[in-house]
Amino acid sequence: LFIMPDQWRGCDMGVAGNREVRTPNLDRLAQESVYFRSMTANTPVCTPARGILLTGRYAHRAGTPVNDIHLPDEATTIAEILGRAGYYTGFVGKWHLEGGKRLPGFIPPGPRRQGFEFWAANECSHDYFKQQYFRDDPTPIPMKGYDAFTWTDLALEFLDRARERRTPFCLYVQHPSPHNPYWLPPGYEDMYAPERLSMRKNWRPGLKYAGAPKDIAGYYAAITCLDAEVGRLLKRLDEAGFRDNTIVLFTSDHGDLLGSHGSIHKQKPWEESVIVPGLLRWPAGLRRAFTSDAVFSHVDVVPTLLGLCGVKS
Repeated sequence: LFIMPDQWRGCDMGVAGNREVRTPNLDRLAQESVYFRSMTANTPVCTPARGILLTGRYAHRAGTPVNDIHLPDEATTIAEILGRAGYYTGFVGKWHLEGGKRLPGFIPPGPRRQGFEFWAANECSHDYFKQQYFRDDPTPIPMKGYDAFTWTDLALEFLDRARERRTPFCLYVQHPSPHNPYWLPPGYEDMYAPERLSMRKNWRPGLKYAGAPKDIAGYYAAITCLDAEVGRLLKRLDEAGFRDNTIVLFTSDHGDLLGSHGSIHKQKPWEESVIVPGLLRWPAGLRRAFTSDAVFSHVDVVPTLLGLCGVKS
């Protein structure tokens, strides 16, 4: 179970030492996981990172060196490798590997889905209250309310199907938040008061747009909302009897400067941009939790997961 929200900094979890953001489910997950304190996004921007995390190859080798280009059909992905080994494969959420216009888009069944059998996704959209996704035909399926809840529901549907099939599975879940804009569902809009938040020591005020305390308050609220969705996913694993022998990896494609170094966005080799969450749980194989300072980056994910599964590429 690969859980990858979009644009989540590694420093913004309780386990990472941030005592202001509320991440109770991830903190519990960390108590059962290897916590990679310095997990690194090799190329901290959406499309390159997503190409790396599917192929295990650096962005220029995967064919995704910049944003908004198509991951080559001939690229070999973890879904294709595990599919050949008998795994039921699924993808839910933001794809951002089709190329072209950055809009919700239909990716047809076949080679452009890169080995994923179950499909509930779109290309790229952060319009959180007017979201749509696609299955196996080009008819868009509108979501009701805040999209994170529906993305999780779709992931739960996959887990229910996996339980019925009684085969190994590989599910990639890629929520589009907490990426800006910080449009939030009821109960989360005013969760964090901007004036009460502590800025990072390298935060520089005076930006005309983005990175202000109000943005960080919205970003934290989106994180807390997604933390609850992670809790829903882990609960369903337990209910399905999958907990002990399921590898769970929680990470992100990149971070966001949010005013640190007087800058915004990502794409820069600073901690807030390149250090992402790294939690890996596998109760049957990793019998104790610990914190690791090992060099572990996006390019290591695919070979590590395949190795733990005992599947050769």
